[in-house]
Amino acid sequence: MVEVKKLVTEVSGRRGNECYYIFCLAVEVALNRQPEEPKMKSICTEVQKILGKKSNDSVSKALSRAVEDIWEHGNIERLQQIFGRPVLEKPTPKDVITVMSQYLWEGLVLGAEKKIM
Repeated sequence: MVEVKKLVTEVSGRRGNECYYIFCLAVEVALNRQPEEPKMKSICTEVQKILGKKSNDSVSKALSRAVEDIWEHGNIERLQQIFGRPVLEKPTPKDVITVMSQYLWEGLVLGAEKKIM
């Protein structure tokens, strides 16, 4: 989770918002499922269970708030580096979560391969 929090902090706007904890959990859930790309409903359900929340709606809304905050107040240049391309429109929570988890996963896999060689 440390790497997830570090990456989210690099792009976040107002990191103190509670929605970022939920966003970090969602990225962690997606990271644990790599190389698969889980459906957003599945990610929200797992985060909901971790948090003990009663509905996926609150998780989904928190994820949307986090992405909105990143888009309005965050480091878009860093977000574009993570995406590997220009990001001209606000991405969906699923896009950001999937790309961040893949970015971290690739770093972990490539890092492990370098250690073996």
